[in-house]
Order: sequence, then structure tokens, then C-alpha cells
Amino acid sequence: MKRTEQFDVVIVGAGPAGSTCALALKDSGLKVALIDRATFPRDKVCGDAIPGLAVKTLHQLDPSYTEIFDELPAKCFTKRSHFWINNEDYIEIKWVNKAFTCARMDFDNQLFELADTYSNATIFQNTALKSIERKTDHIELVCKSDLVFQAKMVVGCDGAHSIVSKQLTDYKVDLAHYGGAVRAYYTNVTDVEADCTEIYIQKQHLPGYFWLFPLPNGRANVGLGMHSSHISKHKVNLKTAFQAFIDASPILTKKLQDAQIEDKITGFGLPFGSKKVQVSGDHFLLTGDAASLIDPATGDGIGQAIYSGKLAGEWVSKAFQKNRFDATFLKQYDVALYKKLWGELRTRTLVQRSVSRFPWLLDAGVALWKNPITNGLIKRFV
Repeated sequence: MKRTEQFDVVIVGAGPAGSTCALALKDSGLKVALIDRATFPRDKVCGDAIPGLAVKTLHQLDPSYTEIFDELPAKCFTKRSHFWINNEDYIEIKWVNKAFTCARMDFDNQLFELADTYSNATIFQNTALKSIERKTDHIELVCKSDLVFQAKMVVGCDGAHSIVSKQLTDYKVDLAHYGGAVRAYYTNVTDVEADCTEIYIQKQHLPGYFWLFPLPNGRANVGLGMHSSHISKHKVNLKTAFQAFIDASPILTKKLQDAQIEDKITGFGLPFGSKKVQVSGDHFLLTGDAASLIDPATGDGIGQAIYSGKLAGEWVSKAFQKNRFDATFLKQYDVALYKKLWGELRTRTLVQRSVSRFPWLLDAGVALWKNPITNGLIKRFV
């Protein structure tokens, strides 16, 4: 028997974007539901790098949130990144903004607990969404448990395979703006510095790169990401390429020679922010991976997810203040979102495409980086 719940706002997905959105709405006075198909803590396949934008956005919401993450033991603060080009050329970048690496099971659960503790949202776990129907003045969400939600506003924070996006927009996967990746956790990794993420680039694996990100107690998140158009064209098996990349790198082979893989190599999709897509409409907004906001050069999406979750919360509040839930009004969310993120996403897209098409740019970039004069100029833009 179906049971109907009435809310002002339903946030679909309690990951970083959804939990942040709930926190952004904590003082709105609105009746908010936060639903997720899983039960926390749950794993999320990712590279586990938490960038400066994510930390900065959470601090803007409330400085105490970042203080809580500062005390989280299951993380490593990131101060540097090492880049290995074709197993020889080495570049180091030092980061100014606070960032860290943390297994997504731990990071997402901590953020979810913040939303559970400090927001006013009613939380529904183990609640998988089945269908969405747009009514005259609200949206109806039917869950597999026969629970039905009715709300004036819906915020889609449900990831790369977003049901909200699929059913309320005309979005379809475009391999020209999509990526694929595989990831595994290793223990007993040697010669890894806790404050340094490692990036490996080989010309034969462009457009893509290999990563090794440190975690506490000798663990590491190890993975390979690649552009989907390349995967499709060359029929690349990412799991096979993952091992081939390690075998072709003396550096990685040495670091992992005594390491043990914890479980298995797992794959995931990456909807790149290399083109603008519909992120709003009558009675709904999209955030994070559901809004295709992943950096096409780095594969990072957590910073954009958290920022868009915060921004969505602000625009939901404005919609209720103005009593405007139409696509024309909510289109201003798109404008605000892309005003913040599009410049960098566009630049990263250009870099990714240029290096993929002209691999010699890697060698030129390394030479410029090693030159004391041009190095100083480059650092202004990194």
C-alpha cells in the first residue's frame, strides 16, 4: 500500500552534494526530505581526493564543519602533487589551499552525519527512487518501497546515473563528454609520502592518467581514468590497461611490489563538464555529477558537487521566498553555477583535448616547467 509524504523540498541523494544542500537549507524554515537508496556508511567509487574548493565551501557554510573534518583520523592532508611523465620527467606542484585525501566511505559518511545532526532534513535511507512525474504545481516521486513524495522543489543529487536528470531533462550520455575510470585500494604500499598525491602520464594511455593517492596506515587509492571516446574507439579494457600501466612503470612497480589489493578493481563513469547541460527546470535543480560537472582534465567532481549543493540550497530558498518554481526563474541557478565553474572547466577541457591531440605538448610543458623563468609564470595560473 502506497504512503504519501508531503515536503517542500526533496533532495535525492545524500552524497556530498545532497548532504551539503541539506546543510545549506538548515535555517530556511522549509520542510526538507533527504533520501538515498543506500544506508550509510556506504562506499562510492572515486579517487578520494578532497580538493580545496570542497573544503572552502564547507567552511563558508560553517567553519565548525571543516574543524570536524580536521579531526577526522581517516585522512591525509595534501600539500603537494608529483607528476611523472613517461616514467622520466618529474614535476612537483605545491598546493596553497587546504585539501586532503580520504576514502569516500569515511568522507561521505562524515558529511552525511553532519547533515543528520545539524540540518532540519528528515532522512530516508534505503529509499530507492523508481520514477518521477511532474504535476501542475509540484513533483511526485515514487520509490521502490511504495513510498511516494510530493514536493514543490526537487534537487537531483543522485550522481552520474541520475534518475532525476534522466526523467526531467533530455540528457543522454555523450561519449565526447564522458569518461571512464577504475579504482582499487592497496595496503602496504611503499615509498609513498602521506602529504603528496602522485599522477602518472604515459603517451600511449592518453587521453587519461594513472593516480596513486595516499591514505592513512599505508593504504592508497590507485586508479586509471580515460576519456570514453578513446575507450570506445580503441576498445580499451580499463582493468587490463590498469595492470599494463603498472607493468610499464618501474616507479609504480616498485611501490606496489609488496602491496596487496584489498578487494577488486571497480569501475565508474565520469560525466564531464566539458559542455553546458540543462541543470534546472520547472520545480527542480541538478547538482554534482547529476549536472555533469566533473573536471575533464583531472576527473575531480567532489569540489563541484559540494559547491553546487550549497548553491542549490540557496536558490531553493530564493524560489520559496519569491514563490517562483518555474523554469524561467530557476534558470538563474544555471547562470550562477556556470559563472563560478565554467571558466575553469572550459580551460581544463582545452588542456585535455590539446594534450590528447598533440602529445608533444607534454614534453614542451615539462621543459617550460623546468625553466626557472617560465616556471614562475606558470605558477601564477596553477
